[in-house]
Amino acid sequence: MILYSSLILLGIVADAWLLTLVALRIRRFWTKATFAALALSFIIMGGSYVGTAEGFLPASWEGVTLGALVLAHPLTAILVLSLIHGEVLPRRRPLIFLLLVPVPFLAALAPVGGWSLNVVYAANPLGGFLVLSMAIALAETIYARITSPLMAAESFWLSAGLVALLVAGPIYGYELQALSFPDSAGSNVATPIALGAFALVAFHGNPFPAAYPVARRRWRGEGALGDGLTFVFDETRPKYAGVIARSEAGRGRPVLILSRTSSAGTRTGGRPLEAALEPTRYAALRTLGTASEFVTRAPGSLVAIPELADLSAIAGWARTRDMLLRMRVLCRLAGSSLLLTTSRLTEAEREDLRGLKMPWWPLPDPADEIEAILARSFGTGAGRLLESFERAQHLARGQLTTAHVEALTAFLEQAVGELAVGAGDAKAVQGLRDQVSLASQALRAYAARNPADLSRGDWPSKESGPADREFLVRAADYWKGKEMEELFTTAQALSSRESLYDRAKAVFTEHLGDAGESLLRTELTKLGRTPADLGPADLSRLADRAAVDLAVMADVVDVPQERDRIAAAVESIRRRLATLGGDDL
Repeated sequence: MILYSSLILLGIVADAWLLTLVALRIRRFWTKATFAALALSFIIMGGSYVGTAEGFLPASWEGVTLGALVLAHPLTAILVLSLIHGEVLPRRRPLIFLLLVPVPFLAALAPVGGWSLNVVYAANPLGGFLVLSMAIALAETIYARITSPLMAAESFWLSAGLVALLVAGPIYGYELQALSFPDSAGSNVATPIALGAFALVAFHGNPFPAAYPVARRRWRGEGALGDGLTFVFDETRPKYAGVIARSEAGRGRPVLILSRTSSAGTRTGGRPLEAALEPTRYAALRTLGTASEFVTRAPGSLVAIPELADLSAIAGWARTRDMLLRMRVLCRLAGSSLLLTTSRLTEAEREDLRGLKMPWWPLPDPADEIEAILARSFGTGAGRLLESFERAQHLARGQLTTAHVEALTAFLEQAVGELAVGAGDAKAVQGLRDQVSLASQALRAYAARNPADLSRGDWPSKESGPADREFLVRAADYWKGKEMEELFTTAQALSSRESLYDRAKAVFTEHLGDAGESLLRTELTKLGRTPADLGPADLSRLADRAAVDLAVMADVVDVPQERDRIAAAVESIRRRLATLGGDDL
């Protein structure tokens, strides 16, 4: 028995190692809890078996072995179903937990009924219960294999773990006895194999790194998107999805954005939590795990996937579609909302997504609508004004959203203000102020409209007609085009001025070469600023942060001359940035 006991002890060590690995690396609390319960049952079962078999423990400990064996079977079924259904298992398959109810009664009645370890799988109530538990788990994996593209590969590993337990347990018990192991009942050498297979599936669905919130009560505020529903924004670029996500986060609602361009951020009050989609084979499964963990911790939240096309390209549409169906059920049960966009989906994918019967909202491109609003007041020069604003804000046309409306109105007012300084015709300048004011009001009114309202198709770009165009011609005739042209010229002059960011970039690149701009952008990210947001008051903080990072770099340089050069660059950068801040104050 020493050889067989040694195998069991090695299995206990492997079980403990897998338990530690899952506890440290898996981010899903429910998965960790069920895995830990099963692993501890296996460890107790194996330890008590070896103790009684080798005489270290009295024979009465066989009851502990039997109890752990009985408990391990329903826990195996619960863990397998948890890996398939995730955190919604208590709501989707609540009856599975009834398997735990008979465990204490069967363990207590075992001595009375003569249910020893040697006859544990015989034709008796105890044996029937154990077989039923394993049959439920195996049937669920087979069903997932047949019906779920997302879980098809994972169901193979789950089935492999279950079959290993069955083969090393009741099926080959008589072979073990033939090999001079007559007392092998109550042990199972395949527990590390089963736990390894289950752990593999858990890692395939491990959520993406993010600063997940602590468990909280359901959010009960009033949001722009209804609870428990899935919304599809039909837009060319995922602009409104980002605007709505930030708006909901500003209301205090927990928001998760899953995107390839996101970075694993920290929890910040009033800002969405972001998680980066990683381009792996299991991207869809990990996306589901990420959303599942988030909505379980924060019921009533919003999960936004603005780049669904990227996920489809990585994981395939079949898995992505299955993921969406599961995520829709998850959000409905948690009272949360799911937000998707059709940006860059193929026509076949769009039609398939539409067939899922989710609320479908066609939305315009904000850049086109903003230009249409400006055209009402400034005619064909609206495009020039918008281009000047985009250059001043370091924006590409595709990045312009309704979130930039306030900055745009401020830009227009600044342009009129600068024009008024050198203009001699006060009446003409006042006329321009009135037109800018009208345009600003229209822009703010458009930005205040919610996606549900816009989805009706009542867009500014569809409102302009012949009457509007005639009015613009009469206005141009009245001003004879001169003052309007001066406004366009002033706006272009504003955008062509070298921004504070450009001057700061020149300082960094002068001392650090091409790496200077990367360092500057890194420090801006740490400050929570964009190039357009950089102000004179930020320069001192920017200089301090850059000095700390460069000092750390200098400390690891072994060449004294290079260390001195970096130190001199640090001091020079600090002085130059201080000068820039003083110039702009």
